Amino acid sequence: MGESTPYDRVRYSIVTIAMLVIAFVLPFAYRVDVGPGPDSIQSMLWDYIESSWYSGFRFWNPLETLPYTFMRIIFALLLARTYTRKTTPKKTLLVGIVAEFQPFLISVPLVFLIDWPGDPWVPLYLPIPIMLVLGVFFLLILKHKKNL
Repeated sequence: MGESTPYDRVRYSIVTIAMLVIAFVLPFAYRVDVGPGPDSIQSMLWDYIESSWYSGFRFWNPLETLPYTFMRIIFALLLARTYTRKTTPKKTLLVGIVAEFQPFLISVPLVFLIDWPGDPWVPLYLPIPIMLVLGVFFLLILKHKKNL
């Protein structure tokens, strides 16, 4: 692609940190509990529940949500690599789309195709593509500035 300059490394660091914070802090899905539990808004680090017995934020271990979100981390790193011209915006966008639909693509087979005894143990995740929208915004800024 191209040689990286010190300015590119600074941009890479800033974009990497910003996108990793976004990946961990912003919600990735609306969690629909197919069983008797409450629905919630889910992030890698927290969720928000509104139910008759509990309402509010709960904090999570990111390893619990990693099977549903590891592509978001890859998207964050690829977006930063796009700023240093080590990968293409098209490849980054495709990974971003897969990353945002990963929770849905994993949870649907687990909920509907596995014959659970009683209520399903796995919730259905409906994507909230905030990270993808911000990633596209960063790619548009990059395209406007660099004419990639």
